[in-house]
Amino acid sequence: MGTAVAMLALLPTRAQTADAMTAPATSADNAVNIAKDGVDPSLRDRVVSVYGVGTPTAIQTWWVIFYDPSVASHGRAVKVADGKIASTYEAKGGVVYGDTLTFSPTQVVGTDPALTTAQNYAAQHALAYDNVRVLLRVTSANQTFRWRVQLLNGTTSKGFVFVNATDGTFAMYSPPGSVPSHQSSGTGGVAGDAQHVGNDIKNTFLGIGGDLQQFFTGERTVDQ
Repeated sequence: MGTAVAMLALLPTRAQTADAMTAPATSADNAVNIAKDGVDPSLRDRVVSVYGVGTPTAIQTWWVIFYDPSVASHGRAVKVADGKIASTYEAKGGVVYGDTLTFSPTQVVGTDPALTTAQNYAAQHALAYDNVRVLLRVTSANQTFRWRVQLLNGTTSKGFVFVNATDGTFAMYSPPGSVPSHQSSGTGGVAGDAQHVGNDIKNTFLGIGGDLQQFFTGERTVDQ
């Protein structure tokens, strides 16, 4: 019983989650630069993932996971909030983070354009949402580098907007719980990528909640 109570105490309340989204906004590249100060210099050039939560227009809280072979999970997580390091710890996302799918911090660009593109898509397709979860990571060596923006209204997913990280252009949209659909409205969807990205979504987003939040943050952070 004592262990269960202790584990529950680690879970933030919904009010704490809301607080995370009302803190001052920080761009992804700035967050990564801040997070680098929380790890050994030898780890700073190998990012596993960049994950953030916030409003439709800005991300307030970030979790950056660096590849760190010195710990059991091979991941070192740094949480950035209020423009500063809030905590750093061994990432315990239930997996051993791989060394072949890391990327340079210099590739972390385009957060603001990604949010703008997501807003534009949502407006064009009447998708009402009030908060987002964004993710930058790679799942294969030749994967196109994209921001994945999950649109949520409260805790209800409204789907995922994929945005090319290099130029902020729209790539495709996936409704919640489905394989991405090619959009032929001139917004940049790529039909040939659909199956690959569909598998990518299944690996990263579908069923997102405590377990996948844990994967991207290294801790259970959301009261779902």
